[in-house]
Amino acid sequence: MLHIRNLSLAFPEKGKVFDNLNFSIKKNRITLLSGDSGCGKSSLLMCIARVIPRTIEGTITGEIIYNGLNIEEKGVEAISGNIGYMFQDPDSQLCTFTVEDEIAFGLENININPDEMDGIIDNVLELTGIKHLRKRKLNELSGGEKQKVALSSILAIDPELILMDEPTANLDPVSTQETIELIRKLRKDMGKTILIVEHKVKEFQDIIDEVIHLDEKGASIIDKDIFLESYAKKSKLPERNKRENSEESILEVSKISFSYNNSIRVLDDISICLYKNEIAAIVGPNGAGKSTLTKILMGLIRPEKGQILINGVDINKMTPLDIGGNMGLIFQNPEHQFIKMTVEKEMALSLELRGENQKDIDSKVKHYLELFELSEHKDMNPFSLSQGQKRRLSTACMLINGQPILILDEPTYGQDRENLQKLLKLLYEINNKGISILMITHDMELVESSCDRYIFLSRGKIRDSGRVLGGFEKNLEMEKNYD
Repeated sequence: MLHIRNLSLAFPEKGKVFDNLNFSIKKNRITLLSGDSGCGKSSLLMCIARVIPRTIEGTITGEIIYNGLNIEEKGVEAISGNIGYMFQDPDSQLCTFTVEDEIAFGLENININPDEMDGIIDNVLELTGIKHLRKRKLNELSGGEKQKVALSSILAIDPELILMDEPTANLDPVSTQETIELIRKLRKDMGKTILIVEHKVKEFQDIIDEVIHLDEKGASIIDKDIFLESYAKKSKLPERNKRENSEESILEVSKISFSYNNSIRVLDDISICLYKNEIAAIVGPNGAGKSTLTKILMGLIRPEKGQILINGVDINKMTPLDIGGNMGLIFQNPEHQFIKMTVEKEMALSLELRGENQKDIDSKVKHYLELFELSEHKDMNPFSLSQGQKRRLSTACMLINGQPILILDEPTYGQDRENLQKLLKLLYEINNKGISILMITHDMELVESSCDRYIFLSRGKIRDSGRVLGGFEKNLEMEKNYD
């Protein structure tokens, strides 16, 4: 069905991304595309979907043969409606204002009869479990809900080949399992062929048919069982010794409530504490209000009522610079916090805003570039990095400031296990030096390995909280009960 022959890609700034790739994708199979962060997996999918070079500039050589046609020669029209591409970041894919308009947009582009659109939209929303979101505005949705909308828009055009770039990256455990079952159904019952990039290998292992691995040598087909065995050995997260709660709270949230447009209640009477030297996690289903809560904590949006204290001081009495000096937020989507033209300048920005002298800035930036393995990318535009590299940069930009509180929204997003292991070890080191960490995550393995305490949020309310003592799979049951 799909044949990649001697395919190479280079970007104007980044240079060579991959070189001389050769492999084939069989019809009606689910193929996992594996490889380290930054090896070119997402770029390869964009080449096949013609996002590169049609939208993103890049130099491609070699051949992409789809159903006997050379896409390089025939152009994007040859694959229109036949190949669907689900972006890693749903915000990069969504282009309208409401859920139903987003799905209708794709249908309009392939000239579907308007009389048929309502039924198609209902069917795909039912399939992805978000029929209740049909009339919602996209900017009011959580990252996971947006991801489901992006998948719905792809399924609506009914492509033969579906390219998926981390389709469950923002999804809670229950939604992840539902999406995996949907992907199984797409192949088994609907005859789809799926090429997928996904770091949740353990969850996907039962539906993967074959594995293609990318590295500096090119592309190679790996025996699935050997790959899974190797992954299991290398993927275990570093354990951290859990602590009892300190009696000293560093962040206090009291009776916070928030609604969008005074109608959709997102948070309702939320009260939580983060204690000195602890690592705590906020968990819960997509749309529970977790990311909205982080924005409120940072003063990015104001709650309808309630109070937030940082070391006993009300944030309403603090300037944005004061809040940023006490608390750092690593966004769910790293791109939302980049504003400079190079990696090096992005990392130096907050230090410059605080008036540090240039010698100290240069020294710190050099240290963190090396620490996060970004030295060779220092002159690149942050937006041209891989998703894993973007996550490392966003984390480094916060850690470099040394705030006593660090908030991480989905820290595993875009990270392969090796880079996640390195990131966790760094977080453990700064935690041992007195930094308190609050994680917002769907990764229960991460919570069990790293966190002292969990806070379970669902439908805008705190449903449960307690010590992380093992057997943390019970949170799956919580999500089933409250979602």
